[in-house]
Amino acid sequence: MSIEVCGSLFCSQKIIIAMNDKNSEFTPKSTAVITRFLYRMFSNAGLDADEILERSDIDSSLIQDSEYRVSHQKLLYMWKVAAELSGDPDFSLNLAAEVPVAAFNAAGYFAMTSKNIREMLVVLHKYIMVFSDKGHVKTTEGDYLAKVSVDLSGGGHPVRQHTDFWLVYFYRLLGVSSGWNLPLTQVGFSHSRPDDVTVYEAILKCEIKFDQDENYFSFPKIYLDYQSISSDPSLHVVHEMQAVKQLHALTENGILNKVKKLVFESLPSREIELKMVAESLNLTPRTVQRNLSSEGTTFKKLVDEMRKDHTLAEIRDTDFSVSEIAFRLGYKDLSSFYRAFKRWTGTTPIIYREQSLKRGS
Repeated sequence: MSIEVCGSLFCSQKIIIAMNDKNSEFTPKSTAVITRFLYRMFSNAGLDADEILERSDIDSSLIQDSEYRVSHQKLLYMWKVAAELSGDPDFSLNLAAEVPVAAFNAAGYFAMTSKNIREMLVVLHKYIMVFSDKGHVKTTEGDYLAKVSVDLSGGGHPVRQHTDFWLVYFYRLLGVSSGWNLPLTQVGFSHSRPDDVTVYEAILKCEIKFDQDENYFSFPKIYLDYQSISSDPSLHVVHEMQAVKQLHALTENGILNKVKKLVFESLPSREIELKMVAESLNLTPRTVQRNLSSEGTTFKKLVDEMRKDHTLAEIRDTDFSVSEIAFRLGYKDLSSFYRAFKRWTGTTPIIYREQSLKRGS
């Protein structure tokens, strides 16, 4: 089963980074919270983190804003500078084995409060974009082993230090969140074999392969279904709501993502008006409708889609009665709500809730 749950030389590269950042149509980025995390980890490791940011063309004031996103090119370059300043070719491996595991954002807390590693990996697969554009987490199950592939390169040329850090970090994230010491059976890296693999062997303690098609680690799949120590159903629901909002704000280009974000943040609401959303964007309702049409949807369809997402989450994850949920979402009578729910799911709210409870048990 597969769940697609990722000297003068420095000066010239810095110029290329700045040009690409400005001129490219789409530049893959990661949340600034990750950059802030790395800045502190580099500082704690005794490196000049301010110099790393400066040489990577990253504004230190911007990374304090959790909504800001930093280009992958600059993040990859940070690792090159950090490795140079440390003088240690295994700097990222040693760092990954020691740093505290952090959630970073609501999507991270959503994953860490999952009931088990299997659910955690599904969440990471679905919400990896909240952390990093074009990031990938894929889980493949064999007869006895689970293989987790991770790529946060954003489609760019992999950097060894970046790859090593995040692969080991993701492995530790699963272990720390679940409370289990996951016994690694094999780890694979896409980069070439270094001259000295002593540190790799000391940290990973398993078979290690290089020049692989992807970066991955594997462990006995029985651990996928062990209950996590950090499992918390009530917090899981709270963080899911916020994670969904964050994902909706990032999954589309143009005006669509902005309208989605405003609509979703208005829920639950009895009335969501086009005029109100247009005013928030400093646009006329006609302009909003025209732009949405060019992106293949309408305001009415968009509100219906967001209302559906919100409704299913409340039916699945809360104890509110069906009538309470219908009232909160603005339906004047239960018959209208039942018709909408049947159109969305092909079944009734009661049956949907019962099926969700069975799947979660």
